Amino acid sequence: FGSSATHHTPRATGHLRRAAPPAMGVLQRNALDIAVDARTRGADTAAAAADILAAVGALAECSSQLEHEPLKGAVSGATAQLFAHIEGRCREFVAALLLMGTCNGGGESDDLAYDKLWTLRLMGNRSEVTRRWIIEANGLRVISQVMIARPGHSKLQKEGAWLVYVLAGVDGLVELLQYGRACPAVQEAAAWAIYELALKQRERGQAGAAEWTQAESIIALLSQALNSPNAEFTLLWACSSALRLLVESMPCRGNLFVANGGAEAALVALRAGQSAGPDGSPLIVAGMQLITALVDGNAAVAQKLRALGALDVLVACGLRLPGKVTDETMWTLGQVGGILAVLQVMNSAPADSEAVGSGLRAIAKLAWLPLEEGLQQQFPQAAEALVNLTRRMETSGDMSEKTYQALGGVLHVLAPRIVPGAWTVMDDGVSMLIEAVGPGSDASVAQAAVASIGHIAALAPPWRTPLQRALGGIGQRMRLTDHSEVEIARSAKHQKNLFWASAVIAGLPVVLEEMRSQANSPQVQDAAISAIVDILEDHTDSPACGSDADAGSRFEQNACASPRLMGIDPKDVPNAISSVASAMRGHGMHEELQWSGCHALGLLHHHLPVTSEVPPEALECVLAALKRHPNRYKVCSGAAAALRSFLEPRGGRNTAAGSAVLAQAVAVLRSREIAVTLRRLANDFCASTDKALLEDALYVLGLVDGVQSVLQVLRSSDSSCAGLRSAGLKTLFELARAFPDLAAAPTVAREMHAVAGAIAQEATAADIAAAAAIGLPRPQPGCGAIGAGSEASEECVEILRRAELLRGLLAACPTGAG
Repeated sequence: FGSSATHHTPRATGHLRRAAPPAMGVLQRNALDIAVDARTRGADTAAAAADILAAVGALAECSSQLEHEPLKGAVSGATAQLFAHIEGRCREFVAALLLMGTCNGGGESDDLAYDKLWTLRLMGNRSEVTRRWIIEANGLRVISQVMIARPGHSKLQKEGAWLVYVLAGVDGLVELLQYGRACPAVQEAAAWAIYELALKQRERGQAGAAEWTQAESIIALLSQALNSPNAEFTLLWACSSALRLLVESMPCRGNLFVANGGAEAALVALRAGQSAGPDGSPLIVAGMQLITALVDGNAAVAQKLRALGALDVLVACGLRLPGKVTDETMWTLGQVGGILAVLQVMNSAPADSEAVGSGLRAIAKLAWLPLEEGLQQQFPQAAEALVNLTRRMETSGDMSEKTYQALGGVLHVLAPRIVPGAWTVMDDGVSMLIEAVGPGSDASVAQAAVASIGHIAALAPPWRTPLQRALGGIGQRMRLTDHSEVEIARSAKHQKNLFWASAVIAGLPVVLEEMRSQANSPQVQDAAISAIVDILEDHTDSPACGSDADAGSRFEQNACASPRLMGIDPKDVPNAISSVASAMRGHGMHEELQWSGCHALGLLHHHLPVTSEVPPEALECVLAALKRHPNRYKVCSGAAAALRSFLEPRGGRNTAAGSAVLAQAVAVLRSREIAVTLRRLANDFCASTDKALLEDALYVLGLVDGVQSVLQVLRSSDSSCAGLRSAGLKTLFELARAFPDLAAAPTVAREMHAVAGAIAQEATAADIAAAAAIGLPRPQPGCGAIGAGSEASEECVEILRRAELLRGLLAACPTGAG
């Protein structure tokens, strides 16, 4: 972390190379003279020192391994004396370095004091006993005194803060903030250390500041510093930056900050940044980010900021400042005051001002994110302003793309509340989106318009009829074979988006027709199948939806987290199955298409009538995908899921008609000897952490080859296949619940009970071993060594839970399991 790195690179300059003043006493005669001599001798001396240390290490090793006296005793005694002498001289050296604090610096220069702090930190980084010596000598207070005495030496302040962290961790930084309450330079150094530490831990994927038990104390101390009268803007910058990371890591801390006067202090910091002119830009950015973290999902804090006049401060802060500051200003302004506040600022800014572009970028994100109800009430006025702005905008360039994203975001919120023809502004806005799909627009602008149209149609069915005017332009873009306007990856996403939008507006037939017309294009076929999947699924759990970091991704992620988009006409399902199967046959080596095709066939099958048999071509295509890609996890997973879908009762109920359909499908799969393939999948992917494939494969195996086959797979497994065992127990439970006849025979039920018991017993033994490995007491039955925090322990707990569920179900069966 900055200067806190474990190994410090030797510096080109430093006072440790100069002779120390006579007042240093012992330190002058010993340590510093040695240091001067060592530096003048250069690299050869360093090599010699390393050689001597190696000899000392060898001597220590000999003293422990020699077996015969008197040499063993002599070497051991000499080694002990040597170590005691080295330890004593090192401790004297550390004590001499710390004398500077107790003597108020001893008249030393600031640079020499810095060198001493650097030396202490290097020694402390590498030696635990050195850290103990420093702490026992009241080192934390001494270091803080040195820092307080030299507020103008920025390098010393930073070195001192990181030395404190090396000695006592985050607790040490809390003490430093307490010691330095009267010294802004010390507070600033501690705040920056906290910021850098939290940032580095976050970048490394660690929990970091989210788990700091000292966070409340830090927030209180930083809030006091932020509220200091006449605080320098550098201190405000450091405190705002550190506070922002603390709040982002755990948003509930924002309430504590506000309770300590943080809302008022944050606005004071922004005013200070504004007063500092261009030099205050970093403080404005930090202040904006802090306020954004405070109001994210916290309507009460947003309301408090508005009551304190935050909107006026935000507007005044960044309009004349360039680049990132303007972006931060607009984003924070939108978070606090809503879209209308951003539009008002844009209208007052010059046409070529960066505020216009920053405002559009902010609205393009805000309109697609959840906002509090009070801010959504601004959308009608915002729609009117955006429609007027769009009329003046060309249909090319980044600004145009953001304009259409912003307009579409506002209209998709209003569409469920306003029917076509009820409001001219809404009608005009939708017409603009439709026109932007045409050939006169850039690809990026057209895609923004298409995504908006699709979401409007998804959320507001009455708008699907007027939106059919966009199908011509969407169809033209579907047929484009040259995607030079955008890179290939984005082109594939855009193609999927086009198919999804057309399917939402007009249903499956328009997608199927396009598949037939472009049968030779794997990209088109895959995009069309993805659209079919999206309109069939009730929900798509996409992490991109609603993400502050990339709200624009909703323009590339088809039906992202939408409710059921539209009803499926049963008469279209057989044609859809046929079209998907044809695409899979025509592009058998296209892995992505094979996976999405299996997924689509499984979903489409559930929309067939209960009495309809599983379409033979669907079965053939799924089996062919398994044969062509036997080792590709994604394809195998999709195929296993599709096969399970073919065998599961349609509508969730096992009826006589459904049983007949199931028997027919099982007979086909047996004739194709699918059990061999399923057992291979269970063996190949037994160590997989994603148990979906294993559960699906074992489910089909149980129906095709009997429950005994599933039990045999589990009996053949060992404790390293925890995922397979967990999946098998769940599968047995689901099979016994859905098809009670499978476990009706007493012998089968007893064997299921025995296998579950044996697996549970091994999992319990693993629990105990995991607990012992980390020094925990024996876990309670079925609880696991959760304190270990390991995936293995959590897997054991899941196995125990599933085994208990299965045994409970078997005990409740009429035959029982004993």
